Amino acid sequence: MEGPARRMARPRIDDVARIAGVSKTAVSFAFNQPENLNEATRRRILSVASELGYRPSPLARRLATRQTAQIGVVVPQATHEILANPFLSELLRGLGDICDPEGISIVIVPPVGGSIVRSIESALVDGLVLLGLSPNHPQLREVQAVAMASVALDVEVWPGLDVIRIDDEGGARAAGEHLRTLGHRDIATVLIEDDPESGLAGDLGISARRLAGLRQGLGIPAAGSNGSQDGAHLRVLASTVSIDGGRAVFELLQGEGLPTAVTTVSDVVAIGIIQAAAEAGVRVPEDLSVVGYDDIPAATWITPQLTTVHQPIREKGRLAARLLIDRIRSDSGHAPLTELLATRLVVRGSTAPPRRAPPAPEGGGGGDEP
Repeated sequence: MEGPARRMARPRIDDVARIAGVSKTAVSFAFNQPENLNEATRRRILSVASELGYRPSPLARRLATRQTAQIGVVVPQATHEILANPFLSELLRGLGDICDPEGISIVIVPPVGGSIVRSIESALVDGLVLLGLSPNHPQLREVQAVAMASVALDVEVWPGLDVIRIDDEGGARAAGEHLRTLGHRDIATVLIEDDPESGLAGDLGISARRLAGLRQGLGIPAAGSNGSQDGAHLRVLASTVSIDGGRAVFELLQGEGLPTAVTTVSDVVAIGIIQAAAEAGVRVPEDLSVVGYDDIPAATWITPQLTTVHQPIREKGRLAARLLIDRIRSDSGHAPLTELLATRLVVRGSTAPPRRAPPAPEGGGGGDEP
């Protein structure tokens, strides 16, 4: 004899079909493609389903409609690394501004076992936002072979895809001009460590574009020189995009002899530098000026507030979502679009004229950049 505590089995589509006197296909239509049924049949099926407590499997529903109501954000770093940068939070807010009213969920798609292709192939999404994957990425051919609506962010060009990018060079150039006007001649800049698109010597990628702009602003035009005619000297380093990365950079610079100013490709790195400087008794900006890039909300939460290059992160997310949803829903082909968003320097309390004038390198310049 069965005891009273026996749990009821979860109702299945077969149960609904049997009691409603229809096929399983008709039950599926009632939930996913109601236009294929007359209204009376649909109401009878939904009524039976409600009485039984039946709910269609989300996976089965997606297979039936061939849509997941989800988009994936493909990131170049592991989840624990990328989520340490508040830049992603702001980007997700912008995506959510458009996706939430549409009932579309957002899924973070990090590399699986170091492979972006594997992560994309296993992602249950209708479209992709590709973040920071440049046209010379080693897995580009495989990514392009994935037949899915996609929008690329923060690249100069991606054949066949819509691209949304910012004026990386212009923002960095404004930062360089600002420091040069203040009188800084001994400057360090921090690029992205192990950047697969550019590294320190490449000609593509975020790091390379911002380095080129900074050099222009400082008046150091030649890629093979780290000095300018007026004695400005540039040191080039790299770090992970994290607070800890900024702290490590400060320790390295302190060991080599601090410059009067340092710029970074990310606010979180700049914040790490400011925190480490405070702990070491180095005053910002009196002893060291610091410039970030992005203008995340945390740039105004620290003391001193961070001078940084503002980029419209949230708006970039909104544009990406609008474009991607349009591509997902469109049956016709389209010519790829490229959107270029403006950047601007926001001067706050972390920059000031140098207290000391560094000696000009002999001959007006230094050696080659690393």
